[in-house]
Amino acid sequence: MSISVSTSTDSFVHPALFYADREEYLAGTVPFIEAGLAADEPVMAAVPGENLDHIRTALGIDADRVQLHDMSVAGRNPGRIIPGVLLAFAAAHAGKRVRIIGEPIWAGRTATEYPACAQHEALINAAFAGRQATILCPYDTSRLDRSWLEDAYRTHPILQTGSAVWESPHYADPVAVAAGFNLPLPTRLPTRPPSPSTSTPSRPSAGS
Repeated sequence: MSISVSTSTDSFVHPALFYADREEYLAGTVPFIEAGLAADEPVMAAVPGENLDHIRTALGIDADRVQLHDMSVAGRNPGRIIPGVLLAFAAAHAGKRVRIIGEPIWAGRTATEYPACAQHEALINAAFAGRQATILCPYDTSRLDRSWLEDAYRTHPILQTGSAVWESPHYADPVAVAAGFNLPLPTRLPTRPPSPSTSTPSRPSAGS
């Protein structure tokens, strides 16, 4: 079912944006940014480098009015994104509704990094509960693993493309979802230390 999403009266809005190419990416992100600027909302985009370049080019001179971060740098450690990037931006604009594009999951993420990224997406809902903010999270349907896309249905209460918006039928309790990604690190077998040599070192010859 398609719904109308209000980003001006709802406390916290957290949609996932599904896109398959550059055109769909810009169709979902640029109007989102422009609407924020028109409403005099502080706007930030924290996305991987290539997509950051697309946004900067599409915005033209308005790019100077948006705080831009390369997520592959600022969010290399997924555990630092909420406190170091998202909440820091909100705190810098206390008393105002903020609008953020955050793309913590991209094709360059490894399978080892992914669980922490999914936890991040779930815990945003708890960290920003009651806050005046909208955080749009893009997902590349052409390059991301299908299971990663399916997880977005559980971590985002709202889903959208460039042309449609609907409620997620699989959104779940964020703390419970995050707990499900508490996976043990791959085990490494202990390395046996080398056995001490039992041979007797030879003596230097006379005169050496």
